[in-house]
Amino acid sequence: MSLFNSQEKIVLSYPKLKERIENREDSKAEKQKALMNLREIRAEFSKTYINSFQKLLDNAIPKLYDSVNFNENGVDFRQLVKDTSVVLVPNHQSHADYVAINYMVYKKYGFPLYVAGGNNLNIFPIGKLFRKSGCFFIRRSFANDILYKLTLEAYLYYLLMEQKPIEFFFEGGRSRTGKLLSPKYGLYQMLLEAHSHLPQAKKKDLMFVPVSIVHEYVPEQKSLASELHGAKKKKESSGQLLSLFKLFSYQFGSVHINLGNPIKALKSDEESLKGDVQNLAFECFRSVGANMCVTPSSVLGLVLLDEPGGALEWSDIMGKAKVLIDFCEKFGIPYTDSMKGDELEDSLGRALDIMIGNKKIDVIGRSTRSHTFYTIKEDKRQELLYFKNTILHHFLIPWVINYAWINLFSGKIEDVSDLKKLFIDHRKLLKHEFYLPTVKDFLEKTFFMISTIIKRDIKNLEECLELSHKELYLIASSLSVFSRSFNYIIEAYYTSAVALKNLNAQFPEVGFKNDDYVKAFKATHLEEAKLAIVVKFPESNSEPLTKSSFKYFQHEGIVENNAGSIKVVNLDMLNENILNFENLLLELRKFNLRASV
Repeated sequence: MSLFNSQEKIVLSYPKLKERIENREDSKAEKQKALMNLREIRAEFSKTYINSFQKLLDNAIPKLYDSVNFNENGVDFRQLVKDTSVVLVPNHQSHADYVAINYMVYKKYGFPLYVAGGNNLNIFPIGKLFRKSGCFFIRRSFANDILYKLTLEAYLYYLLMEQKPIEFFFEGGRSRTGKLLSPKYGLYQMLLEAHSHLPQAKKKDLMFVPVSIVHEYVPEQKSLASELHGAKKKKESSGQLLSLFKLFSYQFGSVHINLGNPIKALKSDEESLKGDVQNLAFECFRSVGANMCVTPSSVLGLVLLDEPGGALEWSDIMGKAKVLIDFCEKFGIPYTDSMKGDELEDSLGRALDIMIGNKKIDVIGRSTRSHTFYTIKEDKRQELLYFKNTILHHFLIPWVINYAWINLFSGKIEDVSDLKKLFIDHRKLLKHEFYLPTVKDFLEKTFFMISTIIKRDIKNLEECLELSHKELYLIASSLSVFSRSFNYIIEAYYTSAVALKNLNAQFPEVGFKNDDYVKAFKATHLEEAKLAIVVKFPESNSEPLTKSSFKYFQHEGIVENNAGSIKVVNLDMLNENILNFENLLLELRKFNLRASV
């Protein structure tokens, strides 16, 4: 029996698909449709193709990248694949992710991954090459096509039956901002369903391996940045993919692939399946976030973008970078080996040279670094923000602590309830931007961070209020490098609030449309940026922030959207938010200037 005949037999034996076919009036036609779906979906792995592809990449990768680093982090991946049913769940930054992970796995272990790819990539000539290398293609949408869904589930059943390692990108698409996107549940649920129907003799533990992939420079960076300002995503085409050959004139630094600890899927029944899928998806999500590597390009992005004055000398960049890397070392945040010890300056210098060569950063002054200023080109800030965003979630708690201590210094916090409210309010403010720890975890991590900095145990908020001025200053100065890191987000929320207030004045009775809001946001941002009092960062104007800030006000009950008609329903609360955002931004800016003197 040929491979495909054997495959089709296993797929058609999948109980849910088999039942669907047998219960149709024309079961023969339904079976043929299922087989057509299977041929559309399935990988057609060829060792000849993948070996040729590997040779091509062996030659191409050194010309494009400094390195592709694959870190098992204590996971015996070869043994795991032998002993269990393995599913890799990486984040998704670039089309190059498909190639990088599969290339490294095949080169290191000698077997391919069966990778779920969008059928937008199934185009000549790259589609055939991907399919022959282990990629199987999925329609972008198939919610109403039950037979297609069951055929895909049956194909996953076949892969599990044959002990093939599977990979899918849990975000469902590439991140346009650099921040992790919330997980999509579809493939998680299908895999759990498919695994539950395996014969007992074939059933091994189903293990999900979170994979964190970070590019020091993303090939599609320019187009991703333009989409943040409303440009439409270009449909993939042969011409677009062949134009990637132009990338040989660019430099992309390194790619870092980190495996997380495998997560065993629980046995689920019909009642618990939905909750189990969500818990599993977010456990993988949190692991990916925790293992996202701080890279030289993300350090440069954070340091240079957080300087509203524009330009920094090399000594200033290095000083801030050392503080940041020391923080990572102290609190277990992963960073690249290239920035350890004496290698930090050379590593940052290499990243800076790449950004200068790729025309992202301007050099002002003399050519020797000690007398040179560096500044991000105004129209490239959004591109560098991508790198900063990949690591920003690591520094959320120190940013909140920093602001809390400013308020303690100034006497604005008088008791425990004030302090707790500040932590909860800031957590609530950023929940539309990042997946956040619970309030309990948030506070526990806060106490641990404070205890580590002042070198004595702090176990509750009451003890925080008893800190001496010397301890408060030590904490604030230790964390001041992050004091502006989230300002661009707060600026966007401030801009949104002012825009909503202006629209409310224009349309107090009839309300306004979403298009009116988007236009008002852009106009308000332009006006506020010209004043340069509250709004300082150009990157605070983007389509994702326009949407997420509106969601915040909607969830807070400040605005309502009834069938497309938007109204401000709590003007007092909106005004309070405007004042709070303004004070927050001005306080952080003022303190940072003092602390860095």
